[in-house]
Amino acid sequence: MSFAKLGDMHTSDPGFGVNQVSPSDTQLRSRIENEMHRHGEVDASKIGIVVRGGQVLLWGSVASEHERTLAGQIAARLTARTAVINHIQVFRTTQS
Repeated sequence: MSFAKLGDMHTSDPGFGVNQVSPSDTQLRSRIENEMHRHGEVDASKIGIVVRGGQVLLWGSVASEHERTLAGQIAARLTARTAVINHIQVFRTTQS
């Protein structure tokens, strides 16, 4: 898995616009999203996925570091040699 600097995919970049999404980026995003939803140990309901030029940005929140790692591994496995930037935050909740 390779990592890119966040600045390489910032949403304010001119090349980041919605109109710049290629069909292959859309297909990759869909494959990652579907795999996360199918996976029994990842709650993908609070994970966002952005794909531009084959680079993947994951953002959102999960309940454990294990889920964060699995989400990154799923994306990395499906992207082959492209960059995965994992900015998923872990927010543990306490049960009363």
